[in-house]
Amino acid sequence: MKRFCTCSCYYTDNIFLEQYKLHVRFTSEEQFNTEYQHILRSLGCATDAQYNAVLEKIHAEVERRRDLSTQSAKRKSIIAETYKPLHQHVYSLLESYLAPEFVEIVEYSRGDSASKDGVLELITTEAAPRVYRFPVFTQEFCKDLLEELEHFERSEAPKGRPNTMNNYGILLNELGFDEGLITPLRELYLKPLCALLYPDCGGKWLDSHKAFVVKYALGEDLDLSYHYDNAEVTLNLSLGKHFTEGNLYFGDMRQ
Repeated sequence: MKRFCTCSCYYTDNIFLEQYKLHVRFTSEEQFNTEYQHILRSLGCATDAQYNAVLEKIHAEVERRRDLSTQSAKRKSIIAETYKPLHQHVYSLLESYLAPEFVEIVEYSRGDSASKDGVLELITTEAAPRVYRFPVFTQEFCKDLLEELEHFERSEAPKGRPNTMNNYGILLNELGFDEGLITPLRELYLKPLCALLYPDCGGKWLDSHKAFVVKYALGEDLDLSYHYDNAEVTLNLSLGKHFTEGNLYFGDMRQ
């Protein structure tokens, strides 16, 4: 199995302080004091005790991130030994699971004469500048995948959450989706498409991924702030049974 590397910025950047709805960068207490102490004061972090509590949370989050791969490997091993899937077939990608519209877009993208203008003629909706909307999987596959995820959520198996903002979600690599589903989806289908759509963002060289699901429901994760990461390309799939909307809000890109 191919191993992914972790960017060093993962241990320093985009640390979320929920109480103050603020993402910060932390390399040292001296750097943090210079860049954020006055900002935190303006947000209500008025006492030394409150400020020291912030520093404790940051140190704890950095330590959690450094230990994440070890803990994730432990959970994955336990899941492999104890969890019995409901729909085993959803763990291995077949082209029949993909929406015909998506297959058509990718087949064009693989051609020697493919161009960005040409692929954009096949993508009917540009929801925002460089944000495109199209079906990826069939409804039948989405139904089976959702049932599998719900089955896992109800199980006693350990569950790693995607990030510190989402309390309801699943890391798909721990459940065993990487090798058979996510990796071939990225390498065989997303890479040729992203090479045309995002050549300036490394779309041609997508060599790793982080795949997870998050769950939204009444009474759960009601107040979420911005999410930042260092991904070159993001693919969002809207999964659900009976719902409306499901749109995402995209803010400005931070370079």
